[in-house]
Amino acid sequence: LKEEADIVFKNYNGGDLIDIGSYSGFYSFLLSPKAKEHDNFISCEPDHRIHSELFDNISILKKNFKYINFSVVTLPVNNGKEVVIAHDDWGHPCYLDFDQLDEDSKENKKKFQSTTIDNLVSSLSLKPTFVKIDTEGAEFDILEGMKETLKNFKPKIMLEKHPTLLPKTISLNSINEILKNNNYKPNLINENQLAIREIWE
Repeated sequence: LKEEADIVFKNYNGGDLIDIGSYSGFYSFLLSPKAKEHDNFISCEPDHRIHSELFDNISILKKNFKYINFSVVTLPVNNGKEVVIAHDDWGHPCYLDFDQLDEDSKENKKKFQSTTIDNLVSSLSLKPTFVKIDTEGAEFDILEGMKETLKNFKPKIMLEKHPTLLPKTISLNSINEILKNNNYKPNLINENQLAIREIWE
């Protein structure tokens, strides 16, 4: 975590932050000291189990960084379609497009309406300079839902990819291609058997 935090801190130089899979709000604490007046920090976390802690932390941040606009989004951020919790094994529940699941996995699944990064950027009038994506397997869908943001604002992206948690129809290459097609290049932070962490810019 320290290695990731050091690199992210160096790569953020103010501007609107969108934190997808914010959990308790660590990135907001990490990057607030570098934010500028009227910057927006959007913490996106659909897991109700952590909401009390997240809102408590945002309250602390609001008192200490009054010049930043902090918001919490509790809808799943995905591709804008109906999503379900595909698994809940690694801290965050993973919300995937219902249509991507095999028939056996669809049984008895509660559906949630998702939003997209593009929708958030438009509805909240954001100009994102940095986006963090840590969603335990939903990376492809989220990137699909931010193509206008990639094109119009070209924010730096801290992307955590989870090879073992991706849907069967999604490959690491398909995730990379979305970003490469928008003229992004990766810089590796670290990787292990469970996750690959990169800065794309």
